[in-house]
Amino acid sequence: MGTSNPFNGGNNRNPLVPDWVGGAGPGAAPPGAPPPGAAGAPGGGNPGNGNPGGANPGGGNPGAAPAAGGNGGAAGEGDAPAPNRFQSARTNFFKFAKSGGGGGGGRGGGTNRNLRRAVRSFVGKSSGGARRATQRMAAERSATASLGRILSTAGTAGIQETVRRLGFAQLATLPVQDIYAALVDVICEPGGELDESFAREAYIKALAEISEAQADLERPSPETTVSFLASFITNAIQNRLLNAIGNKVVAIPRDVAAVQNLEQQINDFIRGNVNDAMTEAGKDFPVDVIVSTIDDIYERSVVLLEGSDQEGPDVGTGDDLEVEAHEEIA
Repeated sequence: MGTSNPFNGGNNRNPLVPDWVGGAGPGAAPPGAPPPGAAGAPGGGNPGNGNPGGANPGGGNPGAAPAAGGNGGAAGEGDAPAPNRFQSARTNFFKFAKSGGGGGGGRGGGTNRNLRRAVRSFVGKSSGGARRATQRMAAERSATASLGRILSTAGTAGIQETVRRLGFAQLATLPVQDIYAALVDVICEPGGELDESFAREAYIKALAEISEAQADLERPSPETTVSFLASFITNAIQNRLLNAIGNKVVAIPRDVAAVQNLEQQINDFIRGNVNDAMTEAGKDFPVDVIVSTIDDIYERSVVLLEGSDQEGPDVGTGDDLEVEAHEEIA
């Protein structure tokens, strides 16, 4: 009723990785779904985690799985708040938005240099490094793994049969696009937290993108599966970035077209690194290792983003930078 304040991004007082990340048990079944092990729950699986094959491979909740590299990232171990950890990233992002984007020369081709520096600083300083940044995206990783299982099964059995196996036979009568839209509550764990909203928004955006490309989602090919998952991961990372340091991307440009141009540049930059990470990890998504594969792709993507600019320090020097930093952070 007119009392809400704008959200200005991450807070230096917050820990790098909250103590609740990765600590939850298996996700609850969505409304109307049979409980695990009950009649109608195929294989005793958890429909809330979108696993057509039954129990989660490797056990446990995909969202709780540590990122590739074996770092469990136990809460309280080196994840204390860091002073001014957002300043460099926000300053460079402010300069990127103020310039209207455009090429920056050097490594990275046409990607704006300030954007590359902002992303690198966001990963390295604001988030505490690639591994902690990956760990922080537990909800997104869990949802991406759930989507991967569904796409893998649908690739051979079809999406109608897949939702029947999940215990949602009523969805099988819907058009294909509507089936995937309805699966948002299966793929993304329910909840009102900001992290869950990031996962849901990333999924909805990815579905819109893959639908616009007129890909066959009734029986998705391996190429369609890779593209869908890449869109999901890209949007998930972009959501985190814009939420933490990107509030000026809307405030600074002169019109809506300029905002859309900046957001497209950000998306293209992240998508390029995600595509590279998926190529490195391989394009096969077997259900029995889907969780570890998705975790590996997330961490590879974030590592590439952190190391994508080797041209110099994160920010320049001089009075103009101090003025911009003050203006941006105020």
